[in-house]
Order: sequence, then C-alpha cells, then structure tokens
Amino acid sequence: MAKRLQDNYHMTQQQVAECLGVTQASVSNYARKTRGIMVNLESDSTVAKAADMIAKELSSDEPDNREALKSMTEVLDYIRFNKLMCSLHGDLEPGFRTEGCYACDGTFSGKDFDRLKVLVGS
Repeated sequence: MAKRLQDNYHMTQQQVAECLGVTQASVSNYARKTRGIMVNLESDSTVAKAADMIAKELSSDEPDNREALKSMTEVLDYIRFNKLMCSLHGDLEPGFRTEGCYACDGTFSGKDFDRLKVLVGS
C-alpha cells in the first residue's frame, strides 16, 4: 500500500504515514524493504486489485477512510480465508505443522464468502 501511494499517487513518506496511521520511519522501512518482505501477497491478483482500489481511495481529494478500512478488513479476511499466510507461518515456526491448523478458518458462512468475491470484480 505504501509503495502504491508513493509511486502511483506521488505522496511523500510523511503523507503515506498519516494516511496509513503508521510512522514515517515505518514507511521508510517498507520502501527500503527492511520491513514487510517475508511474504509477497502481490502474487495473488485479488490482493493486488484490492490494494490498487484502497490506494486510489486513500489518495483521493476527499478520502473516505471508513470505506478504505472496510476494504482493508475485507482483503485481510480474504488473505486469512485463503490461507495465504500459511507458508510464512511454516517458515517462521519450522516445528509447527500447518496441515490441519484451524487458526485461519474463522467462522465464515457462504454469505461472507460471497462478500469477499466482490473484491475480484472491483
């Protein structure tokens, strides 16, 4: 998200930090790839499209932070529901067996899954 806001919308690190509710140092760490490099969620097209959509909203003249937060929550649910973090978890905890793990299962219903599909159409 930070990279998109800087590259696509020409925001400064300070502006990005304020937008995302993090420090400028955090944004600098993302830019230098000293933070957030352990897993590449960009390879999932739904996550990438959602990040584009959220960055566009946050960079608008009158951003709707509630809408951006809603979209962020939805994409995080998508990541969890589709177990996109399992390989990272396995790498960080080599003794932990990710097979059969239920931590990411949550309590999704069919209705919830349909809500997540909206991200793909955006």
